[in-house]
Amino acid sequence: MAENKTDKSKKAEKPGIFYRALGAFGRFLMRVVWWPTKIYYKEKFPKRGKIVCVCNHYSAMDANAIYSKLFAFKGRIAVKAEALKSKFVDKGMAALCRAVKVKRDDMDVDAVKDMLKELDSGGKLLIFPEGKCNKDKNYKELLPFKDGPSAIAVKSGALVVPTLYYKPIKPLGFRKNRLIVGDPIDLSAYAGKKLHEIKSEVTQLIRDKMKEMRTQIDEIVEKYHGSLKKYEHAKARAANCYSA
Repeated sequence: MAENKTDKSKKAEKPGIFYRALGAFGRFLMRVVWWPTKIYYKEKFPKRGKIVCVCNHYSAMDANAIYSKLFAFKGRIAVKAEALKSKFVDKGMAALCRAVKVKRDDMDVDAVKDMLKELDSGGKLLIFPEGKCNKDKNYKELLPFKDGPSAIAVKSGALVVPTLYYKPIKPLGFRKNRLIVGDPIDLSAYAGKKLHEIKSEVTQLIRDKMKEMRTQIDEIVEKYHGSLKKYEHAKARAANCYSA
């Protein structure tokens, strides 16, 4: 009897046909209409394997380009529980991206289990380590990072793939956003170590990498007007001059 109840509860969690249709429409909008984004170094994003993708956070729309273009609508996104209070939004997000509901003020054991389960199956997980949208006027500064993403990556043995948005100065309109993908970070050296001893170090490692990416994308956008080709050419020329 217990197994039957469990099966029924699992079936009840699946979005109905209305929400599945809503999710399909939402994925269409994500790919075609919402948040048009130019992605630099897209080829660095691994095609296979367990991945914890981290990104800076300006808006509720930030997940769109990553989930549609890098994740190809596979994997899950960690979403704060407050954003999913409405039943309509909760079920809609479940159908759209299988969102993991995370309680920010508590040690959310259920959310951690869901994220680890996704990664253990070889899946992808998107987490915003800042924990909230950055509304600071100096948008280039990263907010303090939470240790949760680092702990989950180490515990699961996943690669960490850092991504970072360049926020356009013009705030309105259908502008093209810009996102840079960094080199995957292998945390296997931390495997087997006590999480409470190393998670802050890992968090700082990831944050430092994203700060380097901030400098890089700023140069691409502001100095070379968004042209990766010009940026790479200038970098190669400088390397040749230095070696000479």
